[in-house]
Amino acid sequence: MRDTAPLTLTQPWRAIGNMVLFVASLSIVVPLLLVIATSLKPAIEIHGGLPWPKAPTLGNYADVFDKIPLGLYFWNSAATTALRVGGQLVVALLAAYAFARFEFRGRALLFALTLGAMMLPHSLTFLPTYLMISWLGWFDTWWGLIVPNLAAPVGVFLLRQHMLAFPRDLLDAAAIDGAGPWRALWLVILPNIQPALAAIGILLFIDCWNEYFWPLVITESENAMTVQIGIRRFLDAERGDDLGPLMAGVVLVSLPAMAVFLWFQRRILETFVNAGLKG
Repeated sequence: MRDTAPLTLTQPWRAIGNMVLFVASLSIVVPLLLVIATSLKPAIEIHGGLPWPKAPTLGNYADVFDKIPLGLYFWNSAATTALRVGGQLVVALLAAYAFARFEFRGRALLFALTLGAMMLPHSLTFLPTYLMISWLGWFDTWWGLIVPNLAAPVGVFLLRQHMLAFPRDLLDAAAIDGAGPWRALWLVILPNIQPALAAIGILLFIDCWNEYFWPLVITESENAMTVQIGIRRFLDAERGDDLGPLMAGVVLVSLPAMAVFLWFQRRILETFVNAGLKG
C-alpha cells in the first residue's frame, strides 16, 4: 500500500514562509503607523525621540487644508478617477466579449497584443502619448488625464477569462429565444459577471487614484491637479520642513485607496483565482 504518512519536512518550510510574510508585512505596516503618528504630533514633538505623540493633535489636518486647496485636488482626483474607471470598464467589457464570444480573423494575434500591452512600462509610451495630447489641446485638462488611459488590458484579460467560463448553454438558449449578441451581453452575461466587474473596477480605481507620473506631466494648474501632485506641491513649497501637515496630507490621500482595498480585498483575490481557472 502507498505510504500516506504526512510529510513532516513541510512544517519547517511553512514556518519559515510565515516568518518571511510577517517580516514583509512589518515593512509595510511600520512605516504606515509612523506616518499616522507623525501626523498627530504637534510641531514641538516632530523631531523628538518618541515615535508616537505625547500630546496628540488634529491641528496638522486643518493646517494642510489651509496651506493648499486640498479639497479642489480631491475633487479633481475623485471626478477623473470615476470617469476614467467607468470608461475602462465599458471598453474592457466590450473587448472581452468580442474575444470570448466571436471568431474572427486575427483574434489570437490581437489578444496576444493586448496581453503584451500589460507588460509595457508607461515610460515607453509616454512621449508619443504626450505629443498626441498636446496636439489635441488637452494639456492641463481632465481630458488629458482620462482619455489616454481608457484602455485597460488587465481588465480585458480578466473579463475574458470569466466569460470563457460562462455556461455556453445559456447563450445558446438566449439565441433560440431570439436574443442577438448585444441583448445576450446586457441581459445574460452582464448580470452574471457583476462580482468580477466590481472587483476589476476596484483594482482600476486603486491604480488610477494612486497614479503620480502621468498627472505630474500633464497638469500644471490647480484646476486639473490631482491629490498626489498637490501633496508634492506642498512638499516643494515647504521644502520638507513642515512634516506634521505633510504627513496629515499623506494620510488623507491614502485613505480612499486603502479603504476600498481593505473592504473588498476578498472579492479581488477571488477574481484573480477564478480568472486562472479557464484558459
